[in-house]
Amino acid sequence: MDHPFNPKRRTLLAAAGGSLLLGAALPGLAQTASGSGPIKIVVPFSPGTTPDLMARLLDPRLSQRLGRPVIVDNKPGASGILGMDAVAKAAPDGQTLMIGTSTALTIPYFYKKVPFDVIQSFQPITMIGRTNFALVAHPSLPVANAKELIAYLKKNPGKLTYGSPGKGTFHHLVMEQLASQTGTTITHVPYKGSAGVFTDLVGGHVNLAIMPLHVAAPLEASGKLKIIGATRAERDRSYPKIATLQEGGITPFNNDAWYAVWGPKGMPKDMVASYAAALHEALGNEEVKSKLDQQGVSVTPGTPEDLTRISHAEYEHWGRVIKAANIQPE
Repeated sequence: MDHPFNPKRRTLLAAAGGSLLLGAALPGLAQTASGSGPIKIVVPFSPGTTPDLMARLLDPRLSQRLGRPVIVDNKPGASGILGMDAVAKAAPDGQTLMIGTSTALTIPYFYKKVPFDVIQSFQPITMIGRTNFALVAHPSLPVANAKELIAYLKKNPGKLTYGSPGKGTFHHLVMEQLASQTGTTITHVPYKGSAGVFTDLVGGHVNLAIMPLHVAAPLEASGKLKIIGATRAERDRSYPKIATLQEGGITPFNNDAWYAVWGPKGMPKDMVASYAAALHEALGNEEVKSKLDQQGVSVTPGTPEDLTRISHAEYEHWGRVIKAANIQPE
């Protein structure tokens, strides 16, 4: 998921170096990951996106521990379909992994023809972390919180616009859920990426947008925008003074975006367990947590079974939202 709002992101992650994510030992992984060729981490997005930066943190440490080259392979295109298809068709020998986002699970709702099953074609390994978001508004909008926004929307149906990085993005889906639950109408203005949304929001050309909370907070402090509410149900520990949309009466409302590691379906259980254990140990490192926290990512590793369960729930949740919004696949 691309968040170019944060100018420090690239610097911080580059400074983190390749020694962060996989600083722990990898017991048994060299034996379970068969072959001597390179390990490929497929990223279904462009260089510079959050999954890409995560993959490049893993790259050198995996190579060091396994004694094998690790390649980050960016395969952007068709909302991630091209990269995901390559992983779905790869041999389940541990030589192909993928770092993807939760929104990938919504692809079948937007495209009639998808060459893989978003649930059945992949082996969950572990979640990496989650990012909280916020609904933000141009400072001129005469509302201060979720309750006032809902009232304004009901009095002015269709008057307000919201920008998103494109159809099917987390930002788009969150706003459609908000409109559906509150019985309001907000005009969607899709962009090609997040940068245009930010520029037009600050310029007053669109009224509302969804953006990462850690990016929105300093922009609110500088007076460039105002936060209507955070998208998680519970207040963020890093920003305890920022109310949630659920607190403002949009209930139930509990959404954030997350990143995870998958492989092709059919990977041996011991191989999956080895990769998961290595990532868990590394993600428990306080320095790793700190570096990812600076990028707005809360480290939340879990078991392959956890990721399977969460993926199913995410798929079903957004399916209900998309159905309620009457969004048709193309």
